[in-house]
Amino acid sequence: MREKKLVSLLLAGALTVSLAACGGQEAVTNNQGGSQTETTNPGTAESTRPTEPQGQLIIGSTTQMGNDFYDAKFSNNAVNYKTYDLLHGYATVVTDTDGALLYDPTVVASHDAVENEDGTKTYTVTINDGLTWSDGTPITAKDYVFQLLLESSPEMNQVDGYPSQAGYSLVGYQEFFDGTTKNFAGVHLVDDMTYSVTVRADELPFHYDIYYAIALPRPLHVIAPGCDVVDAPEGATITGDFTADLLLETINNPTTGYRYNPKVTCGPYLFDSFDVASAQCTLTVNPSYAGDYRGVKPVIEKLVIKTVKSDTMINELKSGSVDLLFQCSGADTINAGLDLVDAGEAQDNTFFRNGYGKIQFDCSQFPTDSANVRKAIAYCLDRNEFARQYSGGYAAVVHSYYGLAQWEYQESKDWIDQNLNTYEKNLDEAKALLEADGWTLNADGTPYSGTGTRYKDVNGELKPLVIEWANTDGNPVSDLLATMLPEAMNEVGMELKSTTMDFPTLQTAITHSGDKIYNMYNLAVGFSLVSSPWYYYSTDPVWMQGGYNSNWIVDQELADVTWSMKAIPYEDTEAWLSAWQDFMLIWNDRLPDIPLYSDEYYDFFSNKLHGWESTSVWEWSRAVLDAWVDA
Repeated sequence: MREKKLVSLLLAGALTVSLAACGGQEAVTNNQGGSQTETTNPGTAESTRPTEPQGQLIIGSTTQMGNDFYDAKFSNNAVNYKTYDLLHGYATVVTDTDGALLYDPTVVASHDAVENEDGTKTYTVTINDGLTWSDGTPITAKDYVFQLLLESSPEMNQVDGYPSQAGYSLVGYQEFFDGTTKNFAGVHLVDDMTYSVTVRADELPFHYDIYYAIALPRPLHVIAPGCDVVDAPEGATITGDFTADLLLETINNPTTGYRYNPKVTCGPYLFDSFDVASAQCTLTVNPSYAGDYRGVKPVIEKLVIKTVKSDTMINELKSGSVDLLFQCSGADTINAGLDLVDAGEAQDNTFFRNGYGKIQFDCSQFPTDSANVRKAIAYCLDRNEFARQYSGGYAAVVHSYYGLAQWEYQESKDWIDQNLNTYEKNLDEAKALLEADGWTLNADGTPYSGTGTRYKDVNGELKPLVIEWANTDGNPVSDLLATMLPEAMNEVGMELKSTTMDFPTLQTAITHSGDKIYNMYNLAVGFSLVSSPWYYYSTDPVWMQGGYNSNWIVDQELADVTWSMKAIPYEDTEAWLSAWQDFMLIWNDRLPDIPLYSDEYYDFFSNKLHGWESTSVWEWSRAVLDAWVDA
């Protein structure tokens, strides 16, 4: 077996080697990145990128895909999240291969920004002629304005509680969302190919300033047939029979709805099918696609995205039943994959993770609404030993809301070592925290005897210290936690109740849209490139949905420290880093998650795949546009 690749982790500094409104975060089943990428090609024959699409790529994902293909506001499942990228294209503002924001020249003919006397700011964007939907219908500015109106509307909010946040920062949003006006004052259809948006003064300045100009097209003729988008001095509006009942049919019909069967799209790939039983999705290349911001079009004819198991997926790669395994982590998987590479049977690509694996708390639920209870659970887990057993040296323990790929982490290693609580396993500290939190009684109300489950008097009612834990089957992180946590938690007086489910069900619990809410979950997160912690920890109910404040934590100090970051100019890295460190410190004290590890990721792929280059900021859904397969 090849020697473990720890080069990038060593570059990250001293590790505990004993051991992903501007975009919601991506949730993955468990362990699934700088921009430093290393690729190994074991001497495959020379291959030239074809000029026309050919072949098929079978992509294996340990995160089970759900039947949901509209956008991340319905589901932030990571594999669905990236499938959206492949189906829905032509956003006016995108990120490049380095993660920088820019206007997409394939889409945008011209753009302008004007600061108004009242403190608002107006962005005007003109769309290029010649872009079309997959059914041949021309794409115009109406489709972009329709998206802003649709996804800010009270009608859309009635479709399974879609949060309708698209125009939140724009003038007139609240009145439009409340339904007191049919015109959205901050959105205008200027002409057939031009739209404008006006940002509220209280939303300025903004760290990611250009992002306020973003819109992406939605097919008006498919989602709201018989309706139109028109402009007025009071703002743009949707005319015709635009109702929640209409959207419940065109979007939410389980057979034909755009959410489940998006047949008219404009991304690099087209939706072909999704098999619910096997959670397998098939996409085919979109011949109408004009290219990404570089003009690159895909040349892989068909993509098949299927669910794989951690313990068998390398065997599937070896047998040829999958061609690509992306963002692999954990010692068993990585070492087995490297064995295939050494044998010349596969290739690999490695990079840091822009995110972390975690225990996620629901801070709206008793008793994990208490920071002391959350901290006590952290003190029950030896995270260094956990990372050692799980990763075999391919991960580092992190202590706050950061991943190894982030430049802020790279610049703050010494500061982190000096300032953050590492929550080393300490059962005495856990007991002290619980006693300070009032967990001092037995079930009969007598003083706690020192064994068994602790109780607390809550407004005259004795309540037990029971933690409901939701986890997923076939998940090595769940399996390891199940061996390390229960005994220690029991010793300090906590009872851990475990419930195993599939990943889509776990997500409905996290979003409070399922039958039950739990105290804690184990999964992982990939940070958005437009990371917006001021939304992720906002106390505003509007952000307690749509994949933003998924901890449901209401903590004003945490909300304030993140809000202070929002106005820092993008180029002022010194001020940003200082504010980021303040955020890390408060987050580390409140502990809405227990960070478990941040990884060095590996992609493993068949020798039939060529041109594969993914990174922490240019993930597999983007990398597939440059890649090709042998016919």
